[in-house]
Amino acid sequence: MQFRALIVDNAAMKDFLNVVLSLSKFSKTCVLRLTSTKIYFIVSEEENGPRQPLVWCELPINYYFREYNIVGVSSSYNEIYLELSTVLLARSCTVIKQDIISFKIKLTHKETPCLTLEMEMAAGDIATRQCVHDIPVEVISRKYWESYEEPHFTDFHVSIQMPNLKSVRNIVERMKSMSHTLTVSANKDGKLNLSINTSTVKLAAHFPNLNVNSFVEGNVTNCSNEEIKSNSVSSTIDIKKFIMFLSGMQLNNCQAVCNIVQGKMVKLYMEQPGALLLQIFLTEMTI
Repeated sequence: MQFRALIVDNAAMKDFLNVVLSLSKFSKTCVLRLTSTKIYFIVSEEENGPRQPLVWCELPINYYFREYNIVGVSSSYNEIYLELSTVLLARSCTVIKQDIISFKIKLTHKETPCLTLEMEMAAGDIATRQCVHDIPVEVISRKYWESYEEPHFTDFHVSIQMPNLKSVRNIVERMKSMSHTLTVSANKDGKLNLSINTSTVKLAAHFPNLNVNSFVEGNVTNCSNEEIKSNSVSSTIDIKKFIMFLSGMQLNNCQAVCNIVQGKMVKLYMEQPGALLLQIFLTEMTI
């Protein structure tokens, strides 16, 4: 197996850094899937039993890398799966905040397999200096790859465009100090509601006039009478994980969509066309 990639565009470096920093907030570890057209960051729920997806992030090769070469496990399976520390990756990539000329990523073997980051930095009118970080990785055997396949859910009861994420984050940050859960609901008229309900406080934020991509009527179970009357569906999720989504990945020209399965899941979808696709899967929590 071989892998080598090079980034020279400053905007691409900053976007890559933003992705890595955001991933480090979701989990201490992640799986990096390398293919010939995209790289993927995959985060699973940190729990026992079957792996449950939490984050699925896709980065297209053409946007980020000037050079990109991969030789996978075989000609039939030209891919590489690596498990690594998101904390170490984020810490190493923060060098990008300085005046970086080039950023190289490659797979090496230094006593153990490593993802080696080589950053060439400007040091004056003529001289340059190089910063090298080795991040230990675990190569995942092909027999385990199916555990990291992209999750596909098609049974969403509502899919609605999200409002400005910065304004949503400011509101939900205040709610976090009062509740560890957040109820997300939406109706067919384009109204998104974010609410908390505790023994001491009930609080809700309403965002009307949003575009509704789809809404399923007549087949929604586990709805309260109030929800049935308002033609809305809802799910209650971990408020901290919701804020992680709002805090990270805020790139320019992003399109964000909220998908809800009544009483089961909220899937948050963010896309910057040609540069990023991010999916967050937040399962229902009991209050």
